[in-house]
Amino acid sequence: MARDNSTPQLAPAVTLAGSTPWRERAFLQLKAASEIAGVSVTTLYRFSDAGSLKLREFGGRTLVDTPSFVALIATAKDWTPKDRGKEARAKRKEIARAALQT
Repeated sequence: MARDNSTPQLAPAVTLAGSTPWRERAFLQLKAASEIAGVSVTTLYRFSDAGSLKLREFGGRTLVDTPSFVALIATAKDWTPKDRGKEARAKRKEIARAALQT
């Protein structure tokens, strides 16, 4: 079955602070946005510093601009397995074989 990557599929039924779904709110608290995205609050600040996420100050709080947050999530790439460590595994295998032969 082909996957449709045009829009992110994130918790459409999740509601925050009442009955308003998070996507319909103008702003999100940093903690709520970090839980939705599965990243830390520090990572959200890094995205903001990089210019890919808008943060707003309102009422003495730092809030995440929801449209900016949705746009950031939409840029996430599909996960693919990496082949990191292949050379190290081969070297360990070679050392183990050499140890068995002696």
